[in-house]
Formats: sequence, structure tokens, C-alpha cells
Amino acid sequence: MDSLTVPSLCPSMGSQLSVDEMKLLAKLEEQNRLLETDSKSLCSVNGVLQSPTSPKSFSFEDDIWGNLIKEWDDWRKRKVGQIKVLIRRGVPAHLRPIVWQLLCDPQNVVVQQKYSDLLKSSSPSEPLILRDLTRILTQHQLFHNKVATYQKSLFNVLKAYSILDREIGYCQGSVFIVGLLLTQMAEEEAFYIFVRLMKDFRMRDLYRSNMVELRCCIYQFEAMIKDQLPELYSHFQTQGFHTSMFSSSWFLNILLSSLQIRAAIRIFDIFMCEGLEIVFRVGLAILHMKQTELIKLDVEGMMNCLQNLESWDSDPDGMIEAAYQIQYNPSRMKQLRQEYVSIKTKDLKEQEELNELSSENKHLKQRLALLEKRCSEKLVSQLKKELEKTWLNTDRSQSALKEMQTNILQIEESSTVPNEDNVMYLQTEMISCRLQEAEALTELKVLKQHIKDLEKKWQSQQVHCGGQQKTSNTQNELQVELLSTRLKETLIQTTLKESRHRLMRLQTENKIYSNQLNRIEAHVKSQQDLLQELTSQNQDLCSQLQQSRQQFSTVQYKRKEKPDKEAESMTNIAVLQKQIKELQIQIQSLSKHNTSFSQPALRPSTSASLKHRACVARLELGDTEEGRAQQSSVAEHNSAAQQAGLESRE
Repeated sequence: MDSLTVPSLCPSMGSQLSVDEMKLLAKLEEQNRLLETDSKSLCSVNGVLQSPTSPKSFSFEDDIWGNLIKEWDDWRKRKVGQIKVLIRRGVPAHLRPIVWQLLCDPQNVVVQQKYSDLLKSSSPSEPLILRDLTRILTQHQLFHNKVATYQKSLFNVLKAYSILDREIGYCQGSVFIVGLLLTQMAEEEAFYIFVRLMKDFRMRDLYRSNMVELRCCIYQFEAMIKDQLPELYSHFQTQGFHTSMFSSSWFLNILLSSLQIRAAIRIFDIFMCEGLEIVFRVGLAILHMKQTELIKLDVEGMMNCLQNLESWDSDPDGMIEAAYQIQYNPSRMKQLRQEYVSIKTKDLKEQEELNELSSENKHLKQRLALLEKRCSEKLVSQLKKELEKTWLNTDRSQSALKEMQTNILQIEESSTVPNEDNVMYLQTEMISCRLQEAEALTELKVLKQHIKDLEKKWQSQQVHCGGQQKTSNTQNELQVELLSTRLKETLIQTTLKESRHRLMRLQTENKIYSNQLNRIEAHVKSQQDLLQELTSQNQDLCSQLQQSRQQFSTVQYKRKEKPDKEAESMTNIAVLQKQIKELQIQIQSLSKHNTSFSQPALRPSTSASLKHRACVARLELGDTEEGRAQQSSVAEHNSAAQQAGLESRE
């Protein structure tokens, strides 16, 4: 049966009732007050055991409850509001079993098997039920001093339902609900009412293993706390105190495990009529009452505080009144449910995507393992081929290096590099020639000046002493002196030409030696470039060897994980290690050859000094115009000689 729905109870509810109904309600309150003071009444209605606090029976015709029970169908259709008001004010204890059966209508519950047939079957949940009954019955005040009375009946009802609804089976929170039903009615009637509660009061959804409905209720309850008790909600968030830590049991057993029996049974009356709304209201009322105390506590203290609710047992009416002062908006609750459904749908989609990715990842891992298994044998052969290629490259590099070293030795042997003694001799000869040339030039200048002076004297003598004999004698003397001077000049010029010819010969030899040194330096440079190239090839080979080692170590690690192929792997590893050691020895020998080859590059120091001295000679010779002309002729001669040497080399 769907829960009855009316507006929330408020202080102005009396204005919505008629005068006769108000009189009946006032009379009912007075009777309830008198009945609550009588603790000695104990009676049975329709053979059902009542609680010790049951009041004395009274005439149904004189009481509004009797009218309600007699005309239930009419009241359920027309006076839903009055039913809710009456139940909120309190159901008489001796009428509670009848009222519960009217609210749940257990006679019309449709089940596939009868209760007696269900008891004949066995349930896989029986050990779990027995374990929980042994623990809960001895501890909870609902079953105080009544363990023997309720244990068998409670076990039968829980077992029968676990067989009837195998999807849900048994849930621990159902112990309190079934136990409370058994305190008011017979075993079979309690079973059918429990089936109705599970089907039509959302309890079955709360007990599902995925707990979607329970989490939705907790989400709604937490939103109500955030809206109506923001300070307490902020304290919960600061302390990391989640609402589910205390509210999940409130929804699963309708607060029966948290409150004393007097308050709990009043809440269960309203739950039978209005559904889970009363749990939200009472839960928020509890938090509102204990807000000041809770804000001062940590997580452990808040848990202890919310488990100790004994103070509410003394005033159930005040508890119900405080609960209906809480703001409960059905449209807001519906909106929160939709929000939770959207969040849950999004989470489910993400979870599905994650599951798909996980399955795909698992499939890829399996495929990768299969590929690794297939390629493990091929990898060894590939490494062998790579090592063979590295071996061949090393042999080629080594042979090329030896060939270059042989060529260098041949060039060094065939080339006639001038030694330092020859260079020093040429330098000395050039200096002496330069000195002789300078002396000859100085004497020539003096003679030319002397000739000019004599010519001047001769001219002056012809002007002043023309025609006289003295003049002829003097003229003869001057002519003789002039001839002797010109003869000396001719001798000096001849000496100068010889010196210049000798200097030109020395410069030609110097140029030849310089060209030879340049060719040797160019060849040495080319050999150095080739050495660098071979060194880089050697480094590449070393890097390839390192990669081969890494791949070999990887293969070795993987092969260790496969004991079935360990013998074959060890053989391959030994062969590879042997090849690696041979390759290392060859690389070391190659490094030694490189070191020995780099030493001839130091030979050009002598040629550099010779080249410097030749440059000094060319600078000294370039001081005169005739020297520059001879330099150009020497350069042409040297270029022709160099070209001829290149042609002969080719």
C-alpha cells in the first residue's frame, strides 16, 4: 500500500477540522493521558500479545478510534488528514496491531508460496541470521528478557523472507523491524506485514546490495542539513564526518536501533502511515536539538552523542512535535532525488567507461604477453645479427685505419723535409747577401755623388779657363779620375747583380721548401680529418655495442622469468657475452691505434719555424722595387713547380 500523503502537521491544524472532530480529538487525548498512567493493564486483542504498557480496553462505539476502525474504508478515502493527525497524536497500544494491519492490508499481499511452505525450505542465510540473533537479542532493549519468546519466531520470519526474495535475502537491519512486529502480532501476520513493508514502503530498495536507494536518502538528508543547519554541516565537513556514518542505520531500521522503545514505536506508527518522511524529520530534529553540543565535539564524540538518544524516550510527544516543525518540502526532495539520479547516472557512465578501458587494457596486456612470448626467440636472433653487423663494421674500420696508417708512414718516408741545419744555412747566406748588397748600394751612391761633383768642377773649369794649357791638363786629370770612378761603379754594379742573382736563387729554394711544407701540412690535416671520422665511427660502434648490451640485459632478464627455456637462453647469453668481450678487445686496440695516429700531427712545428723565417726574408727583400719584381717572378716559378708536382703525384 502506498503511504498516505497529507500536509505536514502544524499548530494551525486544528483550524482545518470541524467542531465535532475537535471534540473527539480532545476526548482521545484525555483518554490517552489516563491510559499512559496505568502501567498494570495487560490484555490480548484477537489473540495477540500486548506490551506491558497497554491500556485498558474501552468501547469502540464511544471512541473515535473505534469509529475509524469500523469505517476504515470511508476514512481512508475521505479523511486521510484526520488519520494522519490521529496517528501523530498516538495510536492506543491495545489498538496498534489492528491499526497496523489496516494500514498495511496484509490479507491482500500476493506471495508465490505460503508462509508454512516457505518454512519447510532451507535458506543459505540461516547461519548469518542465527549469528545476528544471538548478538542482537541479548543486547537490544526491544528484546530485553524476551530472547526465548522471540528468537524462534524471529528466525522463522527472516528465513522465510530470505527464501521468498532471494535477490535481497537477509539484511541485518530487518531484525529490528520484524522484532517490533512480533511484539504486536502473530508470526504469520508479522511476515505478511513485513512483505508489504518491503514491497510498498521502499524498504526493499534500501536493502539492495548496490545501496542506491540508501545513498539517495543519505544524499537528500545531507542536503537538508546543509540547507537548515549550515553551521553543523560546516563542522561535519571540517571534521570529515560524513552523514552516512550515523544516518544509514536510521533509514535501514527506522530509528529502532537508536531510540528507546516508547519513542521508536511512535515513529514506526507514523512510518506505517506516511513512509520514510518521518525518518528525515526526526533525524533532522535530533541534529537540531544536539547542534550546540555536536559543534564542540570531534568525530568520536559526535558518534557517541548521536548514539545516546535516551533523553527523547521521556517525551515522545515533544519529539513528534519537534519533528513536524522541521521544514520538509516534497518538491525539494524530488529535486534532490533527480540530482542524485543524474549524478549516479554520470558515475555509472564513467564506471562503464572505466570498466571498458580496464577490460581493453587487460586484453592489450594479454596480447602484449603473447607477442612478447612470440618475439622472445626472435629477439636473440636479431641481437646476433646486430652483433655480426657491428663485428663487420669494426673490421672495416680497423682495416681502413691500418691502411691510412700505412699511407702516412709511406708519405713520411718518401717526403724530404728540410732539416734545421739547411734552413739555418739558407738564412745565414741570405743575411750576408743582403749586407753585401747594402754595402754595394752605399758605395754606388757615393760614387754617383762624386761623379756629379767632378762634372760640376769640369764645367766650371771650362768656363773660366777655356783655351789655356793648364786647363787641358786639369781636364785630362779629371777625365782620368772620372773614368776610374765609372770603372769602380761598373765593378760595384756587377757585384750587386751577382748578389741579387744569388739572393734570387736562395729565395727560389726557400719558396720550394715552403710549398713542400704546405703540401705536407695539407696532407697531415686531411689525415687528421680522416682520423676524426674514424674516431666518430668508433664512438658509433661503442654506442651500438652499449645498445646491444642493454638489449642483451633485457633479454637476459626476460629469459630468467621463463625457466622452461633457461638452458637455451644461457647458451645464447654465453655466446653473446663472448662476442661482446671480443668486440671490447678490438675497440681497445682501435683506441690504441687512434692514439698512435694522432702523434704525427705534432711534426709541423719545424715547418712552421721555417715558414716564419721565409716570411722574414720576403719582407726584407720587399723593401726595394727590384726585390718586389724578383718576388713576383719567384712566385710564378713556384706556382709552376707546384702544379708540376701535383701532376706528377696524380
